[in-house]
Amino acid sequence: MTSGSAGTTGSTAGPGGVTSGSTGTTGSTAGPGGSTTSGTGGSDGSGGAGSTTTSSSTAGSTTTSSSTTSSSTASSTSASTTASTGTGTPTRCTEADLEVCSDRTGTHCGLTFEYWKDRGDGCLLNTADGFSVNWSNINNLLGRKGVRPGGKNNVVTYEADYRPNGNSYLGVYGWTRSPLIEYYIIDSWGNWRPPGGEGHVGTVSSDGGTYDIYKTQRVNQPSIDGTATFYQFWSVRQQKRTSGTITVGNHFDAWGKQGLTLGTFYEVSLVVEGYQSSGSADVKVSIE
Repeated sequence: MTSGSAGTTGSTAGPGGVTSGSTGTTGSTAGPGGSTTSGTGGSDGSGGAGSTTTSSSTAGSTTTSSSTTSSSTASSTSASTTASTGTGTPTRCTEADLEVCSDRTGTHCGLTFEYWKDRGDGCLLNTADGFSVNWSNINNLLGRKGVRPGGKNNVVTYEADYRPNGNSYLGVYGWTRSPLIEYYIIDSWGNWRPPGGEGHVGTVSSDGGTYDIYKTQRVNQPSIDGTATFYQFWSVRQQKRTSGTITVGNHFDAWGKQGLTLGTFYEVSLVVEGYQSSGSADVKVSIE
């Protein structure tokens, strides 16, 4: 799934459905039996009928403000650097909570947040120690918080009260350029385990668990650089968890050993996504 606010792209099509995209984020994960037509905005991980003609689907438009700004930053930063906003989460945040209920990208407490939905009800609440997101009768919704451009040295520590009712993802998400890659490190999910078994290439042990590695492809789908054909790299934990540390470099190294080469980083974010479902998540997250 891909979230979509005014800057990233997202499109993960889940079982038997189409992923719609928002005006901002890009993502595209094809789920079981469905075709992804998501726009730059939501990565749908469980499938369903998303329309790319909704106001949130700019079908891979890279002219949105967040996409343009982030892409220029990412392209000038090497893949091993940490966020452009600093080295990660600040020690102490005094900003007031910030709630967003419509597509938006911004910064809060030293991290970049992005929120996108197409149809249904939901909101993202940025808090001093992370964020919370809730959704009801949603078609596709994604909320995330992280660093841009981020890189191989980032370590994400989180704790989530994660309560999906239907299809959903919880994990680390992002993009790279040159090559254009959409990547996922999934720690938990709802009814459907992504990406459905397609493209399994190996496993990696990291942070107390074993993850299955997958490589999938999206053909002529929205991305942070417009409509394109690109690969998705996945690490999906064999046993669900909702708290812990994700050492992203372990996954990137394991992917490289399988010939899955990343490019210049666009972001490293912790994401919660819902697809044709309802649910809630209260997340504490820090990124080094």
